[in-house]
Amino acid sequence: MTSLIPATDHTSLWAIIAAGTATAIWLEHTYRWAARLSSPVLALIIAMILANTRIVPTESPAYEFVGDWLVPLAIPLLLFRANVREIFRSGGRMLLVFHLAAVGTLLGTALAVWLLRGRLGSPDTEHAAGMMAASYIGGGVNFLAVKASYNVRAEVSNPLIVADNFVMAGMFVALLALAASPWFRARYPHPHSVASDSAAADQLVAGHWQRKGISLMDIAKSFAFAFVVVGLAAAIGRVAKVALGDLSQAGVGAQMLVTVCTNKFVLLTGVTLVLATVLARPLAQVNGTDEFGTYLLSVFLFTLGLPADLVSVVTHAPIYFLFCGIIAVVNLGFTLVVGKLLRLQLEELLLAVNATLGGAPSAAAMAVSAGWPKLVLPGILAGIWGYVIGTPIGILVVEWFKR
Repeated sequence: MTSLIPATDHTSLWAIIAAGTATAIWLEHTYRWAARLSSPVLALIIAMILANTRIVPTESPAYEFVGDWLVPLAIPLLLFRANVREIFRSGGRMLLVFHLAAVGTLLGTALAVWLLRGRLGSPDTEHAAGMMAASYIGGGVNFLAVKASYNVRAEVSNPLIVADNFVMAGMFVALLALAASPWFRARYPHPHSVASDSAAADQLVAGHWQRKGISLMDIAKSFAFAFVVVGLAAAIGRVAKVALGDLSQAGVGAQMLVTVCTNKFVLLTGVTLVLATVLARPLAQVNGTDEFGTYLLSVFLFTLGLPADLVSVVTHAPIYFLFCGIIAVVNLGFTLVVGKLLRLQLEELLLAVNATLGGAPSAAAMAVSAGWPKLVLPGILAGIWGYVIGTPIGILVVEWFKR
């Protein structure tokens, strides 16, 4: 069936994409029910409704531009402040606990694959495992990087994103409840809860997430940095494919190494990490990069819903809810059990789980909500570190289960 707007009408389609993305973001910032759904889920739903009612086509060259250019540009923008020295210096204990939760994500992923491989089939199980390992260590940017790396079917990625966001929302409520539970406080050290100060936490986080002034020079520097990273990563990728070409015929370990080292999203992450560390001082003066990167990913999430069958997403979502739920629960359980054995603080354990599941913004929000001002910055830095390691780990997970 033909759509109301033809696939060749790029101008009208981009008007729909921009307006739909803005609507999803506006809803999230305006209504409580929409905030619970989150703008990524809302963008998917709006796009699926438009495509399934034949207002817009399910395929168009206009959509390809988003994946080819906007997602690669979003990665360096979101990792603009990934200064390794600052992350390890200020992250402290939180960074160590974060890696504990990351191991919990990997164990949960392995259990989910073992239990549900027969239900999902191959390669969908492997792709789902890689995307969720990347997402539940890093965030949405890592999920989308793994999806783009393997050209994952919309029938898999779309219901998985919906399930991912709903499970995250439920886990965040559970984490706050555990933080306030007398039973858990009686069994774990909880110094931050004893000395909780919501006002101090609000004041600290405001410096990171408040509305910022953005100049023309900020915009110029932001996108110059992003385009330079994309160009360098592409050049390094061409050299790496030639240099490592012979290894692709070697054993399984060598093949996995080649896959990771030549993946463009891994290279984008690596180049960004180096430049963000070397140029940390001048880059710290640039505003707006988080907002630019988040917007570009929001546009991509909208286009992700356009090829999707709404009925298929609804019918397939339950199995992906189970898949995501297994990973999240194992992450939490493993982190709490090992944290108990190591006598770690309850607040750090719960915040680390939050940082793996939702990234830097949700970690900051939880620290503020719980009144833990000393954990706001470490939580943010741990979440940023998750963005750095999420994509290569997700790629490795896919390659491991494929073999």
